[in-house]
Amino acid sequence: MPIDRRKFIQLSTFSAANFGLLALAGKAGFALGVSAPADDLYRNFLTPALPYRPGCYWWWFNGLVSREGITRDLEEFMAKGFGEVYLINTSGGLGGAQVPQGARLLSDEWRELYRHALDEAARLGIVVGVNFSSGWCMGGPWIKLEDAGRWFLQSKLQVTGPQRFSGKLPLPGNRDGYDHVFNPPGFKDYIDLPLEKLDYRDTAVVAFRVEDEMLSRFREPLKALLPAKTNRKDASNFIQSKDVMMPVLEPWHSGEDDRPIAVQDVVDITDKMGEDGHLEWEVPAGKWVILRTGHRMTGSKLLIAQPEANGLSVDWFSSKAVDLQFEHMGKILIGDAGKLTGTTLKYLGDDSFEDGFPNWTHTILEKFRHYRKYDPTPYLPVLNGYIIGSAEVSDRFLHDYRKTVADMMADEHYGHFAKRCHEHGMLVRNEGAGPSRSGTMCMDTLKNLGRSDLPTGEFWLGLRHDEAGGLDEKQSYGITRLEGGQNKVTKMVASAAHIYGKKTASAESFTSFRHWLDYPGNMKQATDRAFCEGINQFLVHTSTATRPEDGKPGYEYGAGTHFNPNVTWWSHSAPFLTYITRCQYLLQQGLFVADVLYYNGDVAPNIVAPKHTDPSLGKGYDYDVCNEEVLLTRLSVKNGRIVLPDGMSYCLLVLPDDKRMPVPVIEKIRELVNAGATVVGPKPGQDPGLYNFPSSDATVRRVAEEVWASLRVHAGVTIREVLLNAGVQPDFEYDDPDAFIDFIHRRDGDTEIYFIVNRNNRPEKVQATFRVANRQPVLWDAVTGERRALTVSATASGSTTVPLEFEPFQSMFIIFSGPLKKNSRGVNFPAVRELQEIKGAWNVQFDTEWGGPASVVFQALMDWTQHSDEGIRYYSGSATYVKQFDMDVMAPAGTKVLLDLGTVKNIASVKLNGADLGIVWTFPWRVDISKALKAKSNRLEVEVINLWPNRLIGDARLPAEQRLTRTNITLKKDAALLSSGLLGPVRVLVEDGI
Repeated sequence: MPIDRRKFIQLSTFSAANFGLLALAGKAGFALGVSAPADDLYRNFLTPALPYRPGCYWWWFNGLVSREGITRDLEEFMAKGFGEVYLINTSGGLGGAQVPQGARLLSDEWRELYRHALDEAARLGIVVGVNFSSGWCMGGPWIKLEDAGRWFLQSKLQVTGPQRFSGKLPLPGNRDGYDHVFNPPGFKDYIDLPLEKLDYRDTAVVAFRVEDEMLSRFREPLKALLPAKTNRKDASNFIQSKDVMMPVLEPWHSGEDDRPIAVQDVVDITDKMGEDGHLEWEVPAGKWVILRTGHRMTGSKLLIAQPEANGLSVDWFSSKAVDLQFEHMGKILIGDAGKLTGTTLKYLGDDSFEDGFPNWTHTILEKFRHYRKYDPTPYLPVLNGYIIGSAEVSDRFLHDYRKTVADMMADEHYGHFAKRCHEHGMLVRNEGAGPSRSGTMCMDTLKNLGRSDLPTGEFWLGLRHDEAGGLDEKQSYGITRLEGGQNKVTKMVASAAHIYGKKTASAESFTSFRHWLDYPGNMKQATDRAFCEGINQFLVHTSTATRPEDGKPGYEYGAGTHFNPNVTWWSHSAPFLTYITRCQYLLQQGLFVADVLYYNGDVAPNIVAPKHTDPSLGKGYDYDVCNEEVLLTRLSVKNGRIVLPDGMSYCLLVLPDDKRMPVPVIEKIRELVNAGATVVGPKPGQDPGLYNFPSSDATVRRVAEEVWASLRVHAGVTIREVLLNAGVQPDFEYDDPDAFIDFIHRRDGDTEIYFIVNRNNRPEKVQATFRVANRQPVLWDAVTGERRALTVSATASGSTTVPLEFEPFQSMFIIFSGPLKKNSRGVNFPAVRELQEIKGAWNVQFDTEWGGPASVVFQALMDWTQHSDEGIRYYSGSATYVKQFDMDVMAPAGTKVLLDLGTVKNIASVKLNGADLGIVWTFPWRVDISKALKAKSNRLEVEVINLWPNRLIGDARLPAEQRLTRTNITLKKDAALLSSGLLGPVRVLVEDGI
């Protein structure tokens, strides 16, 4: 959904009288099923079942795994809170992070380890998925040249008739039209090989009369758009969706001096050429161009695949390539899983599409005729820059060509992959919408994801995401990994899940190029951002498989947050995973609540922009995005709302800012409007394709006149006005314009579930208004598991306003269930005041095995990196602070007393007088000590764990034999040390009561 090109939407004159039942948006009852009682929902929230747990990418590098390491990993995963592993086999992991050779993929040794992993996962109840390739995306040594990704090539020969031509046609150049290729994997090894090594094959030969070569070809500015329109424009995955879609959406118009070639004058002479390229043809009178169209393999290879499993990437438009993958890899994975197939071995998957921009296949003419209902052969000269029919007609053909490429990718690859998995009782997981290595690949992202049982995207941690200004929008995407403050593809994945009826929207989570800099406390902001974008199932990236004998931190991936039993804070990771699990549980209940469904048009490439606030809609409403397939096959109308068969519903449908619309689409919109739907957007005037042209344009205009005469179809006012005039208030609002409170809303029967997040690194106080009336708001805290009624609220005009307070980056669920309690007293957030600061000396105990002193006295809390003892300054790991203290004054009986740790680097657990009070990992860095606190002789123990870099930096200063750490990723000895330890101040606080 491009932000600039499609303005969402300039709307027409509006009359509130036509809206009828649109005002039902604020009422319950549109979700399927009946919600569980609130108490049952809460019990399940406290300890969600295994399926709601997050998973992790379990990376086997070079097969360097062992039975002991596999068991240790899986037992630790289960103990800390993972419920799924996605097994990926690769060679050394990017950025020079090489790993020694272990078991070779698919060898007898590897297969025994694989079977052991499945058996152990089954014993523990962990679900396993396997990436269907070594490295990514999909391919291997069994993918021969003819079954690899393809590029079209063309050559031309000018002849003059009448004559009998007898001779060989020239072959195309090996990189004809691909002069700026830089991005497909492995392209440098293949791009300039001779054609005989590139498996060149012919598709068709056509001839056409040309009187003026220059005037019959596209000139500027049309010529500049030709690489994008013919799917030959290479780009990195940093490119924004609007920059991918805008060039292909730009309409072409004929020039006054154009000399187009008539379609009927293009002659198909394919049958007159032999397999050796020899042509026998009676050339009619005039100047003719003979155009030979064929194709070569792109040469794109797998990324970081093991040598024994490396090879070409598959032809993304051929189901045969998927079948080859099953024949050579699937039969082993599935066969070795045996009875565990479909249970423990739950799915196969392929990683994010990162394969350049394939644009052809052997059967493309046949597939084109199937999808577009006409023969593309006479229009092949358009791909070479010739004007066929007119600039407008040529543009329509290119539209149809790109759509055919997108349809083949969705059906022949993703659809067929799902079919083959289902045949074996398994599901399929795909990152079928990238961010692709070439951002210009002609894919229908929503359709690709819709073919997946487990649609998946990804999000990254920016290089300086935890620093002040590190996510500033002025920074480049390479620094922030965000567009407009949001993740690149997660809203797209969530929309796909919603419109195709999938329960989960998954994400490869926390990918980064940072090494041991991240921990639960600084990962929470990214976690909550993704939740608000609609992700409700995390796959932490990444958990490298480890062997205990390889030491710590051990071998690691060059990309991906390190999150496995070898990180310093692993022992304290369970509360963070519990937080994710609780959030996922609630965010998988019922259905997503959205007022607006945007139609993203029928163009290819078709990419959904990151979550953003459409200026025409404004803040407070949420939305989904649909594609042509869903609009045509899954939308209907019920009680004035646009509904999907899985229960999703929307107030209105918003059309793109484009005057082109296919006949089937406008006829479906007429059907929806006649059934009571509300539609906003410009009136179309033509079909974008060539099927039945020009009568198709007349049909579009005729139907548009009928549809846009309806009082339920609008243009000329904003979407917000349409909603407000229908009585549909914003779903969630707050009063402080300087605050940034993000939200997502789900409805489960009569229960309204709001997840709201403070996106600012500072406390916030707001008056929040929810579109729910006469129900009791209850705060559910996914960090602590606590819930409590918010007794102060006001109901008016179908909404409830609740005073809310947030710590920095704090999140909370506000659940509306049950009748509003009358005449309640108290406050929603009790005031907290300091009762006493715990000052003075602390005894600190370090682990001598990691270079620290057994015990040392800190006269006051201080940063370890400022200590004179190098064993402390370069220490990484756990240290326990012990302090004896008396209370100057005790809080009144029944008062809630808290211990505030102040600043902690980077995670802590607390014991007071022998009572284990739990792990503290995020704001507000407090624990409840009410039951454990005494007036005198309190023994406080605070275990604090920092991160690996300080020890790694210290080891870099030492000879190899004196180093304590072992890893394939080294840090520089002069790198900056990370602030570490308990920095405080440590204070006893008391709540003034609710």
